[in-house]
Amino acid sequence: MNNGEELIKRLQNGSFRAIIFDFDGTILDVREPLERSIKEVLEEIGITTDMDTTIQEIGALLETIQGYPLPKVLLESYEIFKYITVLKDLSYFKKLRIAIKIFSKYLEYSKDAPLFPAVKPLLDRFKKIFDLFIVSHNKTETIIEHLENEGINNFFKGIYGSDKIPVQKPDPMALQPPLETYDKRKRDEFVMIGDMPSDIIAGREAGFWTIGVTSGVSHKEILAEQHPDLLIESLDDLFKLVEK
Repeated sequence: MNNGEELIKRLQNGSFRAIIFDFDGTILDVREPLERSIKEVLEEIGITTDMDTTIQEIGALLETIQGYPLPKVLLESYEIFKYITVLKDLSYFKKLRIAIKIFSKYLEYSKDAPLFPAVKPLLDRFKKIFDLFIVSHNKTETIIEHLENEGINNFFKGIYGSDKIPVQKPDPMALQPPLETYDKRKRDEFVMIGDMPSDIIAGREAGFWTIGVTSGVSHKEILAEQHPDLLIESLDDLFKLVEK
């Protein structure tokens, strides 16, 4: 039996203690607001791009900085924005203006982003068996607002946004708050589910089982490089596997 098969079997028989979810790109479908934000800003200034590559690069960037206060974004902006291919030939200040414009639009449009279709049935099944947590780089208040709008905020034992975790993923210490909920725990009783390499790295280095979901902005090949125990296209796939 390989790791993926064992993980599914343990999910089916309820032999895990807790499941930790990333939020944006895993529970919340953010691809459309991200693509819309990028298109609007780049079309406005007459820049054409390989949208798929740009979505991946800017999506990974937003995953990192969305919990930052604006002064920190400005302070670290040179390092933050220099790896975005579509902006590479522009001056530093033009990069900064464009990136902040995209970021601002994304924050506005993502307020109306939907949950992925399988989220509610999957969580409804899991909450009866496991403790559920969210660890995200988004703000805790924003996450709770989305969950309250969907009527599922009480599904979770703990919700930890960027303002409630000691460090950011991929540092495994980002996953420490859920662990500290328990006086006694074994790390192989926890599962980390996320759509970014940082989720998989943090989970693996914390000693957790990991599930990579390609529903966000990371390509399957990029997530596969981190060797999650299970790699799926969506939470719908996970729901079907567990229901078998």
